[in-house]
Amino acid sequence: MTVVTMVWVQEHVHEVRNATKAVLSYLAFKAHYDDGTAAWPAIGTIAGACGLSEKTVQRSIDQLLDLGLLEPGQQTFSAINPKTGKPVRRNYQTVVWNVICKESNLPTEPFEDRNASKVRAAMKRADKAKAKMPSPEPEGGEDDGREDKMSGFSDGSQPEETKAKMSPLENVENKPVSSNLPKMSPLERQGGEGDGSEDKMSKNLDKMSPNNTLKYNYPSLPTGELPASGKRPGMEDGNNTTTGGDSDAATVMDHLASVRSKLSLTTTEPTKRDLSKIGNLVSRVVKAHDGDRAASLALILAVIDWLPANTFWLRRVDSARRLADNWDQIANDWTVAQIERQRERDAEAHERDRRPVAQPTPVPERHSERHVHSLVCEHVLADMRPHEDEYNHEGSLRYGKPSEWQMACMRHAEELNRRDGISTAA
Repeated sequence: MTVVTMVWVQEHVHEVRNATKAVLSYLAFKAHYDDGTAAWPAIGTIAGACGLSEKTVQRSIDQLLDLGLLEPGQQTFSAINPKTGKPVRRNYQTVVWNVICKESNLPTEPFEDRNASKVRAAMKRADKAKAKMPSPEPEGGEDDGREDKMSGFSDGSQPEETKAKMSPLENVENKPVSSNLPKMSPLERQGGEGDGSEDKMSKNLDKMSPNNTLKYNYPSLPTGELPASGKRPGMEDGNNTTTGGDSDAATVMDHLASVRSKLSLTTTEPTKRDLSKIGNLVSRVVKAHDGDRAASLALILAVIDWLPANTFWLRRVDSARRLADNWDQIANDWTVAQIERQRERDAEAHERDRRPVAQPTPVPERHSERHVHSLVCEHVLADMRPHEDEYNHEGSLRYGKPSEWQMACMRHAEELNRRDGISTAA
């Protein structure tokens, strides 16, 4: 880490916005050399340190590249994990950046040291002297009779090894303490030899360190999606020990498999991750129902029973994990289906209770109104028109003197009425 480059950025870079300047300042602070060379923090680490989103950090880096204030550096810096010495997979290596300090007087550190061999020789001599140093034994094998207030043991019950580690009263005469006693190392047993246990301190890496290559898990709310390993703080291998109950989760998974098996559909074999997700789902539904676990479990089982009525979800929900992942959409569709079904029942009840409307009595066909032929009827005129020239048209029916043509039409109308069985007044 270097503060010199960060101060130079704060004093000389003013053409960018505050978020971009914060990203550049953090990269300068994390640089390995004072001239801004070799900084390789992860995007998530930069975002957490600067209080920005990862997309904002990425846009800021793109802008700094365009302005010539940042350039890709030597990528081999992030190829080795400094904690374990093992190579980092290429897809997980962080990008190494060089902060370009334009026209600055920052000192350039040398990349070669002619005296490195002398330093290594001194280190070897120190290791040899440390190995030859004898382990001093306490004189007489007895202490001075004083009680160790810090260790919590009395004089006769406290182990010698624990006294050497914890008690500051054991070394009151400035006696040399054995260097092979495990004072700080979590990787060694109390006897001074490694027991192959896991390094607990390596898990607490500084998130702001440029050497940090770990991926942090930030579960989403409210369901809390698990990472690919199925682990989160307070849980082991996806086992849900804080929310829901294993019995309720098993009941839900068994019911889902039973419903699908009745339809000759297969169900994916449940895993610990399925058990964890269903446990979280049951816990979330119970919380929404004010802690009523029985009602919550009944609701989940009712939704599973409804799945055969919806082929869309029946085709997709083939495992308990998918039921938990799509629960919000499935529950919404189930609620809408219940509302539509209730409306149909209400409409049927309304039609059943409504009074029937009186219908008019149908008139028999024989009582229907029948056509009466007359001298101006279209049927009469159609029959008499070919013989119109044979009759005289002089006369007026208005004055009681009809013409021969009118009299012939009247006689033909009477014939048609008699043929149809219609009686007319004389």
